[in-house]
Amino acid sequence: MKVLSSQGQRFWSFILCGFIFLAAWGTHQIILWHQSTAVPKPVVHRIPLSEEDRQLARSAWRYFELNRQPTGLVSSAAFFPATTMWDVGSQFAGMTAARELGLLPADEFDRWMAQSLEALAKIKLYNNELPNKAYNAATLQPVNYGKLDTYQEIGFSALDMGRLGMWFDIISARYPQHASAIKTVTSQWNLTRLSKQGQLMGTDARNGKEEWQQEGRLGYEQYGAYGLAKLGLQPTVSLNPNTEMTTFDILGVAVPVDRRTTYHNYVTSEPYVLDGLESGFKALPAEFAARILQVQQRRYWATNQLTAWSEDNLDRAPWFVYNNIFVDGQPWKTLDSSGKDASAFRGSSTKAAVGWNMLFRTSYTERVYKGMRWLADPERGVFAGYYEESQEPNRALTINTNGIILEALLYSHVGKPLEEWAHAPR
Repeated sequence: MKVLSSQGQRFWSFILCGFIFLAAWGTHQIILWHQSTAVPKPVVHRIPLSEEDRQLARSAWRYFELNRQPTGLVSSAAFFPATTMWDVGSQFAGMTAARELGLLPADEFDRWMAQSLEALAKIKLYNNELPNKAYNAATLQPVNYGKLDTYQEIGFSALDMGRLGMWFDIISARYPQHASAIKTVTSQWNLTRLSKQGQLMGTDARNGKEEWQQEGRLGYEQYGAYGLAKLGLQPTVSLNPNTEMTTFDILGVAVPVDRRTTYHNYVTSEPYVLDGLESGFKALPAEFAARILQVQQRRYWATNQLTAWSEDNLDRAPWFVYNNIFVDGQPWKTLDSSGKDASAFRGSSTKAAVGWNMLFRTSYTERVYKGMRWLADPERGVFAGYYEESQEPNRALTINTNGIILEALLYSHVGKPLEEWAHAPR
């Protein structure tokens, strides 16, 4: 029997190791290819929260504790006592999650909720019809955005009202002791002003003149319309996601976009994440959401940049941006609130990263989640995200970021869309 020399043994060992490496590398590439080409599927079953998840929840809840106003309403941004009806929806989402996750005692939840609903029943309505777009959360005075000392009625937002309507439905179903107070609030509203010929309508009041115009584009429009349907409105055109939908190829993914060219047709993660968490994709098809996630995953494979894009407050001027997967005919474009290019401030959103992971639980969403969940101060709240160019945290602290993170964690905790959970027999 021929015995190999030590040199020959080393040679064949080297060949074997090389073969094993190539096989492993090939398997890894196949997995990456599959992940980048397969359309993700939502996960709808309970996944117990880890200790890291619970620490994230505690950090998010800290924001609420620090920014609660004497009226019961919570400031939209840290130590800046403004709020909107969208932000009140995020407040109620966070409060609900905190109660169910053991961060807020049930009796204190009831007191706080009653106080907040009493505040909403007392606010001065725009034109005595609907909630103003913005309020001073400490005084309940209608104001312009960012100008908290001057009384000003500036119009109303159908999209903001839709988010609040969704949470009114969830709270009424899960905690019926608050249903009567919610009806007291909504009975004062002239809801017919929010829709015309089946489309969502909002107003912008400037210099004593009111502009009443269609509101929302694919994603936000359907999410808002679904919430308003909970209040009895039936904006049938806005409820249909196919009415103005077309697709745009980005990195080989047929991304659903709005065909209308008037106003910015923002495509971001937030309305798809919220619809999945709350209704289980009843407002928007799950396939649309999956493609929005898939194209962000492909951007990561192409650029090595973790990608979870949405709109966010910033911790520096211009203070707010839309990180758009698509807008105005172009992919991967960041705009400020006035529509100007803000590419220097592009970055990923913590709330989007958490929401996508709780909904889909792919290896990519896990990677983004683990890469971003540390963006928090346990004593102040969870930060908005991070900037791609500098790789620095975006330390903006808002009710929307922290409220959405809490509701995403609640979704995992209960294992079903929150609307279904709220309406289930107890």
